[in-house]
Amino acid sequence: MKQSVSTKWFSFSEKDFFLGKNMPKKNLEKLIAGIEVVGSLGDRNREIEHIAFDSRKVRQGSLFVAIPGKKYDGKTFLKEAVDKGAIAVIAQSSIKSLPSLITKTNNATTLCVEDSRKALSKISANYYGQPFKDLSLTGVTGTNGKTTLTYILEALSKADGRNTGVIGTIDCHFGETVVPSSITTPESLDLNRSIRKMVDAGVSDCFLEVSSHALSQKRVFEMSFEAGIFTNLSRDHLDFHNDMGKYKNAKAKLFRENLIKTSIINIDDPVGKEFAEEFKVNTITTGINNMADFYAENIVLAGTQSRFTLKTPSGSIDIKTNLLGRHNIYNLLSAAACASTRDISLEKIQDTFKEIPAIPGRFESVKSGQNFSVLVDYAHTQDALFKSISASKAFTRGEVIVVFGCGGDRDKGKRKEMGQVAIKNANFTVITSDNPRTEDPEKIIADILKGIPSTGPYKTITDRREAIAYAINRAKKNDLVLIAGKGHENYQVLGMKKVRFDDREVAREFLRNRVH
Repeated sequence: MKQSVSTKWFSFSEKDFFLGKNMPKKNLEKLIAGIEVVGSLGDRNREIEHIAFDSRKVRQGSLFVAIPGKKYDGKTFLKEAVDKGAIAVIAQSSIKSLPSLITKTNNATTLCVEDSRKALSKISANYYGQPFKDLSLTGVTGTNGKTTLTYILEALSKADGRNTGVIGTIDCHFGETVVPSSITTPESLDLNRSIRKMVDAGVSDCFLEVSSHALSQKRVFEMSFEAGIFTNLSRDHLDFHNDMGKYKNAKAKLFRENLIKTSIINIDDPVGKEFAEEFKVNTITTGINNMADFYAENIVLAGTQSRFTLKTPSGSIDIKTNLLGRHNIYNLLSAAACASTRDISLEKIQDTFKEIPAIPGRFESVKSGQNFSVLVDYAHTQDALFKSISASKAFTRGEVIVVFGCGGDRDKGKRKEMGQVAIKNANFTVITSDNPRTEDPEKIIADILKGIPSTGPYKTITDRREAIAYAINRAKKNDLVLIAGKGHENYQVLGMKKVRFDDREVAREFLRNRVH
């Protein structure tokens, strides 16, 4: 039984748990090995006890790395860091541009670099002894499927008798330790710290979700991977990347900026096809529509099970799985390809796929004795929503009722597109709130409604709880209610506050009220 730690990333007993009680001091000169220093003041022969990129976490003997961000530039906190005990600071700047007060106070060593995020990544790796080299690390990137795929890979690895760990959207877990996550891929310091903890605990295989933000922000810069997997690319995160070209290039960084032994790429995806051409060496392809190294034939999608024939370079085998939908066939193909690089037999793949349980919040069934289906899915892009609705329709005899909203303070351009996908493909849609954050939820809904008819098979209910209740009460025998967008999340962000909200819990409550 895994022991849950109900905190945000690494806030739980950081000193004792993630940093370790007795981390040895590291020489500054050795920590900055491989980093181009463009200016410096002070002694580099200093012993560093701790590293921080958040000035609030600086303590005596720290090295503080100032990182530029959207809201704040870490350079503005240099003096605060030194006052709190930092004996060395790194800034993305020139010496001349830094106030002399900062560089001279408390005799702190000051190093200037061209890219402080690259510097943080290298320093973090050096501080923790490049832990990614001490286990088999697999990185999974793409718009959709990352979480599901890491869980499938974990199941395969465990079936083969290996000690595994997973770092991703839901949590970081290994052995009996589970730490809930607040972001998909941690900052490089936190990431290297976590992998070191895994290595020290005897983990042999780590499966890491690699987000486009992480790649853009150098969180996995120059890490070495046993395998790198690309799932797909569709519109998402354009509030950060600005356009699809930049988003695509961010995903490509996994393969361009890291040492990857084997690349596994879905060539049914147009961007995947481009990547397979660019990264030809040691690449395994997957697909359904295109002839690939690993591909699926004879696909049968049912309400409780999916079936297909897995075709591989070493033979074919029939697959049965509890994972539903065509999109999960793609995930299974990538997992099988990755397993093959570890000499896991087709028979073991077959047995493992048959027993894989539902992934939290990924097409997860909610049951309370009702005569219709309720599924909760993390689908929060138009492509993911389309795939979830299509998968639902494939095995539903009745109507598909969709509940969804869009997050606030995020890519506004996808709202209309998600609305169009829902209205066009579902039998009935309930448009509601997701995580509105600091935006007015009514205005988010108005954005969703742009470009779709003023009347049609939909209803707007701003309150998400009421929206779920409405959908469940509307459902008839053999219908399916798909609650999309939040998946595994057990909170809702309203303004600046996080409140408890779990789609699965809310659905069960109304199902119990209806059934009983």
